[in-house]
Amino acid sequence: MAQGRTHPEAHIDALPQQRLIYVCVPKCASTTIKTALSALQGHAAPSRTIHKRHHSGLRSPAQIGVSAFYRLATAPDTLRFSFVRNPYSRLVSTWTDKFRNKPLVSGNSFIDLYLRHRAAVSRGLPAGRGETLSFKQFVAFATETLDECLDPHLQRQTDLTNVPGLALDFIGKVETFRQDFSRVLDHAGVLDTTRQAVGARNNATHHSPWQSFYGDELANRVYRAYRDDFSNYGYSRVLNGAASPTNDDIVRVTRACHGRA
Repeated sequence: MAQGRTHPEAHIDALPQQRLIYVCVPKCASTTIKTALSALQGHAAPSRTIHKRHHSGLRSPAQIGVSAFYRLATAPDTLRFSFVRNPYSRLVSTWTDKFRNKPLVSGNSFIDLYLRHRAAVSRGLPAGRGETLSFKQFVAFATETLDECLDPHLQRQTDLTNVPGLALDFIGKVETFRQDFSRVLDHAGVLDTTRQAVGARNNATHHSPWQSFYGDELANRVYRAYRDDFSNYGYSRVLNGAASPTNDDIVRVTRACHGRA
């Protein structure tokens, strides 16, 4: 299977027993989804370590074996799925989680990434211990470096879900997470009695409504850069989308996936 712009070992989880393949798009409820999938495998890793395979128990394509993954990926009874999000909202969440109020000095992987590439965008972008990156400056950095694929948090969701040789059956949306994730739970055979508990969100970033971060000029810049995501996933370029779902307790997700109320 060709790699494309998605790194299979990092961003594809294979669950042969449940007949599931998950293509992870960062900042699209990925912590919640991985927590649920990990629980299906009998693990109860905390959210802060859920993206590390030795904690989550989730296996990559190579870890289950090339032949086994090919059979899983091409089997008619496998659900191949991913989740996406309004591009405006996703950028606000990424900035809030990775850059908001953080000094622009070496020592943080995302700040280091920014510092390595900022000069190629504009030497006017801030750097240094007394400096932080505003949301507007972050958008300038993200859109100007978009085609360099510096980090999946900044990439187009279309590029991440378009995995050569792996046709997705279902792409859910963060905005309707509880409803959409039910399809995954149905496929995995999670009990109806625990279904309502599994829609809990985990590790959601806290910020003002994402619409408040944008003016027309900034929104137009994001739309031009991420146009494919807007059109492919049916998001409006108009700044009137619904807010993201609220947080719930991570324990409810884990218990639900273990079949406990």
